[in-house]
Amino acid sequence: MTSYDTINTHINMIRSGDTVFHNGELRTVCNSDIKRGGFMGTSLFGDSYRLGYLPVQLVRFRRAV
Repeated sequence: MTSYDTINTHINMIRSGDTVFHNGELRTVCNSDIKRGGFMGTSLFGDSYRLGYLPVQLVRFRRAV
């Protein structure tokens, strides 16, 4: 059983501090990992996610109440 859920979201919705599932591992996003604008549009960790057509897996951690 995992302690997190993944949500498919558009690359433009990713912000600094979010955790994403990228290339088989969990990674926390910081400001230097996101590049906006330019020829390829928005990129995350150098990947444009096929110009925004491929969803990014955003991680939401579960908490005990």
